Amino acid sequence: MAQTTQDKSEAPTSKRLQEARRKGQVAKSRDLTSVGVLVTGGVAIYLSRNYVLSSFRRVIEYTWSKGSFTHPAIFASPGFFVKIILSVLLMMAPPILAMTATAVLLNLSQLKGFMVSFEAMNTSFGNIDPISGFQRMFSIRSLTELIKSILKMAIVSYAVYSVLWPEKGALAQLTWQNVPGFLSFTGMLALKLMFRAAGLMLLMSFLDFYYQKWQTKKDLMMTKQEIKEEHKQSEGNPQIKSKIRFLQRSLARQRMLGKVPKASVIITNPTHFAVALRYEQGMQAPVVVAKGVDFLARKIIEAGRKHGVSIVRNPPLARALYKQVKLDETIPTELYRAVAKILAYIYQQKQRKQNG
Repeated sequence: MAQTTQDKSEAPTSKRLQEARRKGQVAKSRDLTSVGVLVTGGVAIYLSRNYVLSSFRRVIEYTWSKGSFTHPAIFASPGFFVKIILSVLLMMAPPILAMTATAVLLNLSQLKGFMVSFEAMNTSFGNIDPISGFQRMFSIRSLTELIKSILKMAIVSYAVYSVLWPEKGALAQLTWQNVPGFLSFTGMLALKLMFRAAGLMLLMSFLDFYYQKWQTKKDLMMTKQEIKEEHKQSEGNPQIKSKIRFLQRSLARQRMLGKVPKASVIITNPTHFAVALRYEQGMQAPVVVAKGVDFLARKIIEAGRKHGVSIVRNPPLARALYKQVKLDETIPTELYRAVAKILAYIYQQKQRKQNG
C-alpha cells in the first residue's frame, strides 16, 4: 500500500538533509534577498549621490567639450567610447558593489555556507508535463505564492499612497520648480517611497524565510519505513550481515578443524565438550588449538580419530579448558599439573607401542 503524506511523521535524518542540500533543496527566501539588495542599493545611492552627480556632470562636460552632439561621428572613436563607458561604470560602482555584496551575504547566510548544486540545474521532463503542471497550479504551494503576490501588491500600493498623498500639494507645484529643485524633491520622494515599501517588504520577507524553512522541513519529513530503509543502507541489511557472520564463523571453524591433526591430545566430556591441545618440546606450555561444544565437539573428535590423535575423557578438565582458555592461547598455570599427567600418560603409551 502506498505511503501517504500523513504517514510522514518522522523528522528528516542528517543523511536526508545532506542529500537534499546536494540537490539544492534548502530553505531560502528570494524575497528577503531582493528586499535586502533594494535597501542596500537605495542607501548606497543616497550616500554616494554627490559622487554620482559630479561624475555624471563630468561625463556631460566631457561629451560637450568634444563636440559630440554637433559632430555625431565622434561616437565612432574607440578612445571616446571607452572613456565614456569607464566613467559610467565608475559612477555606478558604489551601489553595484554594495548590492552584489549584500546579495552574496544574504544567500550565504540563508544557505549556511557556499553551495553549488548541479542536480538542481538538471532539466526534468516532469516540469513540462501538462498534468503535473495543472496539479502544481492548484496546489497549496501555488495558493501560498498567490497570496504572497497579492500582499506585495497591497504593500507597494499602500506605500505609494502613504507617501504621495500627503505631498499632493507639493506635487501640484512641481511644474513651477526649476530643474535642481525638481530633481531634489522627486529624488527625496522616491527615496522615501522606496524605504517605506522596503521596510514593509522586509518584515514580510522574514516571515517568508521562516515559512520556507517550515515548508522545506515538511517536504523532507520521512515515514518510519524510509527510516528503516535508510538504516539498512547505512548499517547494512541484517540478513546480509547475518549471512556474512555465518560465513566468517564457517571459515574460522574450518581453520580451527585444520589444526586438529597436529594436536597432541583431545580432552573430552566425552561428547558435550572437546578441547584439542598441542605441545612440542621447547614450548612454554600446551596451546589450545581447537575447542567446541556439542556439534563442533563431535567434529573435533571425528577429526582427531581420523588422524590418530589421542582422545582422553576428563569432563572437569575439558570444561575448565573450554571456559578459561581462548583459541591459540597457552593453558593457565593452575591447569599445568592436570594436563601434564595426561600428556605423560600419552607419551608412555606411545613409547610402549614403539618398544613393543
